[in-house]
Amino acid sequence: MTMRPSAYAPSWCCVQAGHRERYGIPRALERAGALDTLVTDLWVPPGSLLAQFAVGPLGRRLRDRFHRELPPHKVCAHPWQALAWEARNGLLASSGDRVLARNLWWAETAAEALHQRAKPSLRFVFTYCYEARSVFRAARELGMAPILGQIDPGPVEDRKVAELVRRWPDYRTSFQPGEPSYYKSWRDECDLAAQVVVNSQWSRGALVEAGISDEKIVVLPLVYTPPPEATGWIKTYPAVFSLERPLRVLFLGQCILRKGIAETIEAAQALRDRPVEFTFVGNTDIAAFESHFGGARIRYFPRVSRAECHEFYRQADVFMFPTHSDGFGLTQLEAQAWRLPIVASPFCGDVVEAGRTGWVLPEVSSGAVEATIEEMLRNPGELSRRSETIRPWDFSVERLGECLRKLEEEGNR
Repeated sequence: MTMRPSAYAPSWCCVQAGHRERYGIPRALERAGALDTLVTDLWVPPGSLLAQFAVGPLGRRLRDRFHRELPPHKVCAHPWQALAWEARNGLLASSGDRVLARNLWWAETAAEALHQRAKPSLRFVFTYCYEARSVFRAARELGMAPILGQIDPGPVEDRKVAELVRRWPDYRTSFQPGEPSYYKSWRDECDLAAQVVVNSQWSRGALVEAGISDEKIVVLPLVYTPPPEATGWIKTYPAVFSLERPLRVLFLGQCILRKGIAETIEAAQALRDRPVEFTFVGNTDIAAFESHFGGARIRYFPRVSRAECHEFYRQADVFMFPTHSDGFGLTQLEAQAWRLPIVASPFCGDVVEAGRTGWVLPEVSSGAVEATIEEMLRNPGELSRRSETIRPWDFSVERLGECLRKLEEEGNR
């Protein structure tokens, strides 16, 4: 490709089903003056016909499919086609079949839209993994550079979760590994991509292990803006924990094997006579989930609102994130916004500074979780010190836009 002039013109098309990261990529491109088009499935502006019918839980989800920072003339949406597809295919035999079918439908729909919106100034196409192959083939036909957003560590993560299912047979789960055809399509996406964007060094290493060229991979952390009400928040801790005022451990997110829930439950059982209380918040795919708690001091809340999540962060003393694999782990940033020290694993985004803002487990095991909590019980002052050391996450939408512009400049050389 030839070098673009220094005066930038919008040259990016972002293809995105759903509202991942609250449209973080297209917003960053728009702020950088680089976004030409967002191709998406559902788009529900206030006052639209769909918005008028957006009531109840489904209505709240529909209203999320909009962002005021994205100009209407730059949005190419397919709301009625998406709703019609859902109506026709909502009863497919399994959720896996449904996901694959919808990914295929969306990729073909988006590829057609890309052809319709093509023009000489469009040089780059960004879209997320597992639904990009048709889009990237269209992009290559049109002389555009495909940029793949890799949301997870790929097949390496699948293998880790399959091993966890074997290790914890009593925790019956609906997990099914990706079919060979699923990952064949993904490898085609990676081959077609000019660059692959991941959110952590852990993901980068996992993709290299899976055979993806390290030279293609770029690490861009997640964008996060703390809620206004968290500004100035100060954590307070007792001088000693007791049964009346126990150490409050929060596990918020998906309560699944991949996230380390089994190890956390086992640690909670071992600590049942200690002044520790665990709170689990989030959906699970584990059958008879609460039956595994035994006599452990665990409270469980399967479904909560965003406002309720903030209250759980405020009430907690420490955030537990012993994941076996995560592309990044956005809940780490949410916890830090409320000055909450974190117990994390090495298999996610590098948010925690060990010894300063939290703890990094040497391994994901019930023993490691238990030992770390015992350390807090012996020295509650460490929680206060680490909380005071936390600073807000600073990877903003503007910085992401600058990084994407840098990818553009490198691609034009």
